[in-house]
Amino acid sequence: MDKIFLLRHGMRLDLEDEAYWRHYAKRVDDTPLSANGINQAQETAELLKDEGIKHIFASPFFRTLQTANIIAEKLDLKVNIEYGFMEQLAEIWFSDFPEIITKEEAFEIFPSINKDYKSFVMPKFPENVSKVDVFERVGKTLEHVFEHYHEPILIVGHGASVWETTRNLWEKGRATEYPPKEYNQKMCALHKFTLQDGKWELALSTTEHLSYVDTW
Repeated sequence: MDKIFLLRHGMRLDLEDEAYWRHYAKRVDDTPLSANGINQAQETAELLKDEGIKHIFASPFFRTLQTANIIAEKLDLKVNIEYGFMEQLAEIWFSDFPEIITKEEAFEIFPSINKDYKSFVMPKFPENVSKVDVFERVGKTLEHVFEHYHEPILIVGHGASVWETTRNLWEKGRATEYPPKEYNQKMCALHKFTLQDGKWELALSTTEHLSYVDTW
């Protein structure tokens, strides 16, 4: 594998209309994308269509699966639900392990889901608020992915999990802990890593493909 793409999910509905979402939500911890978020995912799919991606991994939350499904349909690929790339399970955000869409529901809603895939890692609640647990969890997940997959991949995650995946890739073979300053943390920011001389280089970190960029 010489190319990895990382993507944070698109804009969340609950951040654009929290009152509406909390009033009607079946699961308050599992917001879908807003209309802006759906459009962001579509624009990202267009950007990725010629990148040669062969496998897609996504966090099990609704917003990440929704983002990944839009891209998978454009690329004619399946989505592997990987809990190792899920949101940080911090007590400041969740009172318990978050109630999210079930696999059975996901199979019905998102046709691109790979029903045969089994998650390599299952996080435990709660996780350390300092993100140490997320860094280690993502690192273990990447080890499994690298062992079993050898072609370009896309990982669709969250702010914390995408950042910690970036750190895991960047730190291998380097003394510096954090990636370059150009790392973009916005929703649907796309990060492209290429393997050069045994090190993962951040070749791209951008939102330039998006017509809407969040201000969060």
